[in-house]
Amino acid sequence: MRQCFDVIIIGAGIAGCATALALRQQHPHLSVLLLERGNNTPQPFRIGETLPPQAMALFQQLDLLAQFRLRGDLVSLGNRSAWGSSQLSENLFLYSCYGHGWHIDRASFDSWMAQQAEHAGATILHDATITGAPVYDRQHWHLSIQHNDHATRSIEAPVIVDASGMTAFLSRGQHVNRVSHDKLIGIFRYYQNSDASTGDTGNADGDSYTLVESCPYGWWYSAGLPHGRRVIALMTDSDLARTENLLQEAIWRDALLSTQHTCTRFAHAEPLTSLHIKPAHTQQLERPCGQGWYAVGDAASTFDPLSSLGMYKALRHGLLASYAIRDDLLNKTGAREKYQHILNEEFRHYQHMHRQYYSLEQRFANAPFWQRRQHTAASSDSSRNIYDAVMDNGFP
Repeated sequence: MRQCFDVIIIGAGIAGCATALALRQQHPHLSVLLLERGNNTPQPFRIGETLPPQAMALFQQLDLLAQFRLRGDLVSLGNRSAWGSSQLSENLFLYSCYGHGWHIDRASFDSWMAQQAEHAGATILHDATITGAPVYDRQHWHLSIQHNDHATRSIEAPVIVDASGMTAFLSRGQHVNRVSHDKLIGIFRYYQNSDASTGDTGNADGDSYTLVESCPYGWWYSAGLPHGRRVIALMTDSDLARTENLLQEAIWRDALLSTQHTCTRFAHAEPLTSLHIKPAHTQQLERPCGQGWYAVGDAASTFDPLSSLGMYKALRHGLLASYAIRDDLLNKTGAREKYQHILNEEFRHYQHMHRQYYSLEQRFANAPFWQRRQHTAASSDSSRNIYDAVMDNGFP
C-alpha cells in the first residue's frame, strides 16, 4: 500500500511543526505528514531555553500568539551577564517593542507545538522509523517507513523537509556536508527550588532573568523554569571537559562553587537530576536545500546557545521554508535560491556577532577555550560600541 502526501516532514520538533503549521495556514488543502521517531510521551529531560521577545511576531504570523500566552510560561525580563568583567550587566527586555521574553519548559512546549500542528490539520506519525534511504525520481520522494513496529509501508511526496535536528538525516543522504565550527557542549543539571517563598510560579528573585557568567573553561548559563525549577549549565569544549574532568559531578560542582554569581542560584535548591550532556556546537549545512527538499531548524544550522536564538530560528525557518515550498509547488522559479540566500546571510550575520561578542572577554585570553575563539579585536572604542549594541539589542 502506498500513501501520497503533498509534503513529508522528517521530525516533529519545533522547526518541523512550525513548517507544517505555516503550510496548512497558507494552503489548508495541502496534505502534510510529520514523521517522528519518538513516541507521544514528552521527553523527561530537555534543557530549558528562553524565547526572545521578537519570537512573539513569529507566533503572530503562525496565528498562535493568543494560545501561547495561555500556556503560563515563566516571564523573562531580560539577560544578566558577567562577561568581560566580574560586574553584572543587564539587557532589559523592557525596552523591546515586543515586550518581555519567556523561559520555556521545552518538553511541554514541544508537545504543545505538535498539538497545534495536528489541530491545523497536519498528520503526525509517532514511533515512525524510516527504513533505507529516501529515493527521489525528480517528481516524488519515495520513503519506506515502519510505524509502531508494524509492517513496512511506502509513502511519497513531491517535497520533503528535513527537520531531524543536528543529525540532518535527509541532507546527509544527499551528500551535503555538515561543517562544524567548534566543539561546544553543555554539561547541565536541573534543580528544584526549596525556598517556599517563591510559591507555585517558581519566580524567585532573579529567576525572571537569564544569567551568563564567563569562566576559564567557557561560560555558565542558568535560568529559572516553570514550577520552581532551574537549569544550570557549563558550556565548554568536549575535549576540555575530558581533560579537566568536568564530566565528574564533584569537579563540575566545585567549578560551579567557584563562580561569583551563578552559584547563588542553587543556594536554596536541590538537584533534580544527575549531570546531562548536550552537544551545542555551531554547525552549518553547505547548502540547506535542493531539488524537492529543504532543511529547517538545527538540520540547517545550529547556533551557539549564547545567542538564545535556537527556538526563534526554528520558528523562523518553518515560516521561510513554507514560503519556498509554496512557490515550489506552484512551479515558480527561484524558490530554492531565495531560501539558500536568506539562510546563508543569517548564518554570516550570526558568525560576525559571535566573533565580536567573544572578543569582549579578555580576562581568560590565555585559556584554551578562549584562545580558540579570540579574533583580532578592534580598537577599545569599537569594542565598547559593540558591547553597547549587544547590551541594548541582545546577541546577535
